[in-house]
Amino acid sequence: MSGDTSTLSWRSMSPTSQSDSSDISPSAIVARDSIFPVKIIKVCFLSNSSNLGKNFKLVRCEKGWTVKAIVNLVLSSGCVGPDIMYSQCYCLLLKHLKSSEMHWLHPDLAVSELTQRYEQQHLEAEWRYDLRIRYIPSDFMEKFKDDSTTMLYFYQQVRSDYMQQYASKVSDGMALQLGCLEIRRFYKDMNPNGLEKKSNFELLEKDVGLDLFFPRELINSMKPKQLRRLIQQTFQGYSTLKQDQCMTRFFTTLAQCYSYTQESFACQLVHGWNLTIDLVIGPEGISQQTENSTPVCLATFSQVRSISCSAESDGRALLTVHIEGAKQPLSVKTSSLAVAENMADLIDGYCRLEGSSESSLIIWPSKGTLHLCECSDIYAEIPEGTAACGEKHRISRDDVVVGRILGEGFFGEVHDGVYKRERICVAIKTCKDCSAEVKEKFLSEAGLMKNLDHPHIVRLIGVIEVDPVWIVMELLEHGELGNYLVEEQYILTSATLILYCLQICKALAYLEGLNMVHRDIAVRNVLVASPECVKLGDFGLSRYVDEQEYYKASVSRLPIKWMAPESINFRRFTTASDVWMFGVCMWEIFSMAQQPFFWLENGQVINQLELGIRLPKPQQCPPTVYSLLTRCWAYEPPGRPSFGQLVCSLRYTLMYFFSSITARTDRDTRPVWEREKEQVENTLQRQRKEMLMDKQWLEQEERQLVRDHTHTHTHTHTHTHYCQSMEHHEAQEVVCGPLCFLQPLLHSIISASIDGTKKLLNKDLGELINKMRLAQQNSITSLKEECQRQMLTAAHTLALDSKNLLDAVDQARVRANLAQPRPDSCDAEDSGD
Repeated sequence: MSGDTSTLSWRSMSPTSQSDSSDISPSAIVARDSIFPVKIIKVCFLSNSSNLGKNFKLVRCEKGWTVKAIVNLVLSSGCVGPDIMYSQCYCLLLKHLKSSEMHWLHPDLAVSELTQRYEQQHLEAEWRYDLRIRYIPSDFMEKFKDDSTTMLYFYQQVRSDYMQQYASKVSDGMALQLGCLEIRRFYKDMNPNGLEKKSNFELLEKDVGLDLFFPRELINSMKPKQLRRLIQQTFQGYSTLKQDQCMTRFFTTLAQCYSYTQESFACQLVHGWNLTIDLVIGPEGISQQTENSTPVCLATFSQVRSISCSAESDGRALLTVHIEGAKQPLSVKTSSLAVAENMADLIDGYCRLEGSSESSLIIWPSKGTLHLCECSDIYAEIPEGTAACGEKHRISRDDVVVGRILGEGFFGEVHDGVYKRERICVAIKTCKDCSAEVKEKFLSEAGLMKNLDHPHIVRLIGVIEVDPVWIVMELLEHGELGNYLVEEQYILTSATLILYCLQICKALAYLEGLNMVHRDIAVRNVLVASPECVKLGDFGLSRYVDEQEYYKASVSRLPIKWMAPESINFRRFTTASDVWMFGVCMWEIFSMAQQPFFWLENGQVINQLELGIRLPKPQQCPPTVYSLLTRCWAYEPPGRPSFGQLVCSLRYTLMYFFSSITARTDRDTRPVWEREKEQVENTLQRQRKEMLMDKQWLEQEERQLVRDHTHTHTHTHTHTHYCQSMEHHEAQEVVCGPLCFLQPLLHSIISASIDGTKKLLNKDLGELINKMRLAQQNSITSLKEECQRQMLTAAHTLALDSKNLLDAVDQARVRANLAQPRPDSCDAEDSGD
């Protein structure tokens, strides 16, 4: 932009001067015989020219002109560029050069109103009119391919804003990339290796200046040689790009750190309480963004039906946007009327661009209000009034006996009592303030409950409409579910808690079928009829909804920590918001009446929900049930299940728990000590049977033995002296000694074989003795087990070799015909008989 502060000039123009050039000087002398005033406006625009005389256009505004006519004249003059197709994207920005005050001028604003509304606040020379592109198509890079002038102008605008506001805030790498892209675009005919030459770089540095492409902070942060090397290295990546490719790459690179297609406005949502948000307006629509959260789309521009803004008594302003399909408009408070008008102009411009329409949706205060068809229900309010209770539910005060106070309600005290006609115990709600308005709100609960008939909804007995007004309902002896959970928390099982959830869900499914929203589902509003039955009560906040299933709250006292995000932000209550609250109520049940988000203040809850943080899983809550809770807490209302689906899921879960309990009951219900005693007895009985079987097996083995060496001299002598041979090495001869009697009688070959076996046996016996000594020596060391293992191995080897020796001796005796028993042995056996 030129930066010239000479922008405005009022002159009287004669009729004969209308054919003069529009580039008339602001200081031109005007003839006295002028019949109407003519305003000359200096419109500044962006260009590549360094000649300041080519960066503005003087426009002579005649009577009846609007801002749209000024923009069209500048664009059609060719000073911006040829063949402009998207003229609806352009607008005028009025800026005060000595302050931050700025006004986006609506296309329908008359030139005659500029002085009245804005220019009288400051001197003429302190204002400047800038031509800017404000309304950007969602796919502007594709659409602007056919309009190169608009594409180039938008690129220059975005790059100018970047250099003035954001260049000093981006990283050095990002600044180098964006600067090199501009060098490539600016010098589109430069050789790809042009900057490699020192002379070319010095020419760029001295004649043009690096500060045209790079922020001053980057240039001053490093030495010239280092900066030159970095620029040359970065430029190599873009040296072959064409001009349009450089602009496209610039947009995509800059979008990583700066949203140049969106405008953000700090404001407050007006929905009973003030919630500070950033209202983001861009090509995709109108979005809401809170601190450290992702934007949430509120409406697209095709849904906008009207826009209005008005000044408040405290200096702030109210912007109201009526949206199709919503029962309440989007209302936000801004810091000033100028901000509200700027937001209204932006929304209206996008609506005109998207609808390809010239008509405005803004309702100006001086132009009346928007006319709506009587048959349309788009902006209709749902009445708060309730029908009077029928004769069926009107009862006499004489039929009610009032008892003690049970607690404090929203409107007054709650007593217990007796309804004499039906002879039942009842709960009596009283109303302290009997003004007409309070009375109507108090009786609204009875008006809703009179048509309800469900086993898990508290029954309405009757209403006394004569002051003092009473509502009489059935009394449930166990009181509120919250208190009951705390008192019985060590007795209640998971199956019982799931049963309570199922019963509440059935009641809410019944309300869903009646198009009714409860809006206050919590354990404090659930009453316990018996240990196996609960009932939903307290319909003070309940309302019927129409076919669009939407209700707009008008009261301010609402349970924030139980409410869905859309209910907190916009006070929208639907069946889906009731599903969210039911999920929180289930969390209360499994948490034994703990308050949800008890660690947060009310104002902090919505921030946590926007970040995706939900209530943690209670310790007693089964995983399948907590999975249902997370489905109930989906941020988008369509993602939540209906109450009918929840009833099916909870019923299936309850059946699974009951079957598990039955299976555990069928297995064993005896005390632990009885089961352990039976196990010990069974073990002893089994071991007794195994011993008997082993005994029978041993007896059978004994009967099948063929040879018996019990009465032989060799076996007797070996058994007698075996233990003593373990202590002395001389015992080696004891086992083999008796063989001396047999060897002379045997064949020489057999005798040699026995000698070899005898030597091997003596060696095995010596090895066993050595291993035994080692085991004794290491009985208290870590080698104890290893030595014992080696000793057993040696003993096993000795036993095998001994068996082989005995077999060899037997075979030798048979071959030598010496196996006959001796006569003395036979006589001894006969005498024994």
